[in-house]
Parts: sequence; structure tokens; C-alpha cells
Amino acid sequence: MNYSWNAKNPDIKKAESLSSELQISPFLSKLLVNRDISSHEEAYEFLNPSLIKNDGSLNLPNPFLLKGMEESVQRIIQAIERVEKIAVYGDFDCDGITSTAILYNFLNKIGANVVSYNPDRIKEGYGINFDSIKNLASGGVRLIVSTDCGISENEVVRKSKKIELKREGNVEVVNVDFVITDHHNVPDITPDAVSIINPKQQECHYPFKEMCAAGVIFNLMMGIRKKLREKKYFNGLIDEPNLKRDLDLVAIGTIADSMPLTGVNRIFVYNGLKEIRNTQKKGLLALLKKNKKEVSKKKYSVRDVSFQLAPKINAAGRVGSASDAVQLLIEDDQNKIDLLAATLERNNIDRRKKQGQVLKEAITMGQEVIKDNQDKRSLVLYSPKWHSGVIGIVASRISEEFNRPCAIISIDKDGLGKGSLRTKNSINLYKILKECEPYLIQYGGHEAAAGITINSNEIGNFDNQFEDSIKNYNYESNKTIDADMEIELDEIQLSSIDDLNKMEPFGRENPNPVFLTRRINVKDKTEFQGKKGGKHLEIIMEKKGTEQRGVWFNFASDIQIGDTVDIIYKIQKDTYNNKYKIVLFIDDLRPT
Repeated sequence: MNYSWNAKNPDIKKAESLSSELQISPFLSKLLVNRDISSHEEAYEFLNPSLIKNDGSLNLPNPFLLKGMEESVQRIIQAIERVEKIAVYGDFDCDGITSTAILYNFLNKIGANVVSYNPDRIKEGYGINFDSIKNLASGGVRLIVSTDCGISENEVVRKSKKIELKREGNVEVVNVDFVITDHHNVPDITPDAVSIINPKQQECHYPFKEMCAAGVIFNLMMGIRKKLREKKYFNGLIDEPNLKRDLDLVAIGTIADSMPLTGVNRIFVYNGLKEIRNTQKKGLLALLKKNKKEVSKKKYSVRDVSFQLAPKINAAGRVGSASDAVQLLIEDDQNKIDLLAATLERNNIDRRKKQGQVLKEAITMGQEVIKDNQDKRSLVLYSPKWHSGVIGIVASRISEEFNRPCAIISIDKDGLGKGSLRTKNSINLYKILKECEPYLIQYGGHEAAAGITINSNEIGNFDNQFEDSIKNYNYESNKTIDADMEIELDEIQLSSIDDLNKMEPFGRENPNPVFLTRRINVKDKTEFQGKKGGKHLEIIMEKKGTEQRGVWFNFASDIQIGDTVDIIYKIQKDTYNNKYKIVLFIDDLRPT
């Protein structure tokens, strides 16, 4: 497939001003300006995502700017003081698991009577299940603090105000309060809970709206700790928790939930990746399959979390029990940890197998749909054979493969469909689903990722409405590569690597910079086989006396020695025998 290329041109005056004010290289200043980071203050904050500012103040917004924070903190502290039993009720994905573990550990450390609960994906489905709340109430729970769920649970919250419990022939009516913490899009009508913390609520003054559940919970813990400090709660008998130690899990939740790595999230992830090296959590060490000394020597990246940690944690909720992953992250007994880690490893192997099967079938289906209708702007694919625990991952892959918004739906034996929706385009899926509401039982999520529950006999109607709604959006279905900057080969130095390091961590809305260079001479080339198959290409390139080595994985063009080409690429550092070299990882290449 032919890609279209876009390259940005920096505002030279703004770049020069930034370079002078912050004493940074012109290379870095132009990159920042091209990413709309052009003021001194913006650039300084971006390049210094530390927890503490130079004046000693915290480099995070006041948690009490979050609507509902004051009421939430008061109710939780009241439960602690009254020794009420609290249940942390979290979702079954990585964000839900990490946020559950963070809050459970915190409440347990400060002396709360607390338990945790994560629903079974297959048996209970997404959201808060009333039967599980009833069981928790029977066990003495009188306060539920939700994480990563609850914003749409009007009926469950209403029914929980009067729960009938049968005890020795008598009926006891109890009330279970809810403090809801969530980050999904807020519906028109919200639950009648004690309080709701969600940065996307109207009249919420917190300046950053795109936190994951783990980030919201971190703010809640900051709020609780502040109020307990004022009450002089930490008096030696109970130690004041060091919240910085929990940023490892906050970072994992943020990365796993594909949150934008800007603003508050950038601070969380930048510092959280450092905390992984210092982690005291034996469960994390077990997942990394390393001891404390080995972990402390490594610099962990977003990629490490995305490919090593998050999939293992996620697998528990996809094909096993999310509670196993939570228990691993809160457990201190090494023998139990080893058993739980082994369980998660098996779950992950099972997940990969199921995912591969579903993906293969979905690609074939998608190809047939597009073959029959070249003008189709969306894909709705479904099967009763697909495991519901892997459809989210498959939806992401299908959306990327076909460059279209898609819905992947698993249908159970009762004809109930559970679907995951993803898009790589500038489309708000949540708004689209509002237009499809007549055909859905339930829906929720974000702009780029959402979930639905649907009767199988309505899938055809949903497909038609989904397609009609998508067509109202003006977006390109052809793949486009956006370059951050056009440069020459002689501008690429080892110092360029240092500049790029200052822009990490890379992820959504802060991707690894992409560069464009034109009219490069191909001096030499070597084809080689990858470890996992696929043919790759190594190219020695030259322009105006400067040579660079490039690698093009799964290359898609017949390039000959002596050709003149334009390339789109990323710059990386290659370390071998303690010697540093630059390598250009090619995204696309075309003859000049």
C-alpha cells in the first residue's frame, strides 16, 4: 500500500527563541515547536516532568480540584474511623487491576478494614454486578469504592440502598454506600452515589481530563492522606504512606490503558518507570522474572511495560481471574507469589493462542467484507466462536490493519453479544454509539475505544447504523505517515539521541519522533531473516559525504544499490560492546 507523507515545517523564530531561553539545541527546540510546545513555560514543564518543582512544591494539580473529592475523602475516612468494611471494586483489565491493588494496599496500610473484588469477565461482564454487591454486603461490606467502573451503574447503586439479606430465617435490610471513581465518558444521568470522582464530569475543575483509573485513585490517596495529616492520624502507630512508591503501578495502568502521555500522565509515567527499578512489590519482580538487584540496574521503558508487564496482568482478566493479578500485586508471601506468577504466565500463553485464532479469522472476514464493498468505511465482525476476553486486542489490530473503525463481537450461547470497538482515525466512538443506542443493551468507553452489549439479532441493524454514522465523519481511509521534521543526514549526531531521550516517555500524543530526509544515495544493502520470520533490509545510505545505517523491517519496495530515495524514519541508538552507533529505523521509503 502507498502511504501519503506529511512533514511539518517549524517556526524558526519560535524555535530560536526557545533554544536561547532554555539553552537547548536547535534540533530539540524545532521538535518541540512542531509539537506545539513553543512557550518557555510549556517547554520547561515538558522537559522536566519531576514530581517536585524547583521551589519544593508538588508538580501536580491539587487533588481537591476533582469534583467529588471532598465528599469521597470524608466518607472513606468516616468508614475507617467507624471500622466499617470497605470493598474496592475494580474492573478486570490492567488499569482496573492496578488501581484496585494500589487503593487496597493504601487502605490496608492505614488501618482500614478492606477487601478487594474484581468481577469475572465471562460470568459477570463489564461493570458492577448487583449479585456480587449483595454477596459483599452479606460479608459485612457497607462501603464500595469503585475503580475504573461505575459511572453508568444507576440501577445497581439504587438497588444497593436497600439490600435484603436473609439471616437465620429473618430478613435484614442494609444500605451499601458507593464512592465511584471512574474515567470513562460520563452519561447524561449518573448514579445517585455518595460521591463521584471522574475528571470528565461537568463542573470538574481538575485541569487534566485524560487520566486512567490508576491516576484517579492516586489523586484520591493524596486527598485521603492530606485530610488524615490534618487530623494528626499518623502518630507513630500508623506510618504515613509514601505514595511515590505506588507510581510503578500508576505508570503500568496508564500505559496499558493507552492514555495520552502528556500533562499529568507524563509526570506519572516518567516517575513511575523510575519506581519500577526501585519497586518493593515482589509481584512485579516475579512478573519481570528478575531479582531486585537486576531490576535496579535496568532503565525501564513504555515498551517494557507494554510488552512484558501489561500483557501478563491483562491476561488474568481476559482468560483467567483478575483477582489473581490483584492478589499477586498485594501479596507478600513469596511462595504464593510464585504460584500466582506462574498462573499469570499460563494465562498469557493461553491468551496469545486464543488471540491468534480470533485475529486470523477476523482478518479473513474483513478482507471479504472490503472485497464485496470497496466503499465500506467501517467493519462490524462477529462470531459465536470468539473468546470475549481477547476481542479488545483483536479490535485494535483490525482497526490498524484495515485503517477503519471496527467492532469485534463475541456471541455467547444465549445470543448475547459482547463487543469491543477501536479506531485509529479522528472519530469519537462514544458519540457514534449514542447514535446507535436503539440497537444496544449497554455501551460505554472513550473516544478511541469503547465496549457494547448487544442482542445478536440486532447486529445487522447496528452494522448499518454504525456505517451510516461513520460516513458523516470526513476522514481519510488511506494510511498517512506524519513526519515531525525534515532534516539532513549530517544533522543526526549522538547528541540527537540525548535530545530525543529528553522527550521520553513516548506513547499516545507524544510518539517517538519521525523524520524525513530526501534524495539519499543507496550505497549498499543486505537482506536478512528475522527471528520470528519476515524479510528485512539493511541499507547503507549516503548524502553529501555523511553515511548512516538504516533498517527496514518487512520492507515493501525493491531497492537497488545506486538508487536515490526519500525515507521516513525514527532515530535509535544501537549499543554493541559498549560502543554507541546510530541506526535509522525506516517506516517508509520511495524512489526520488
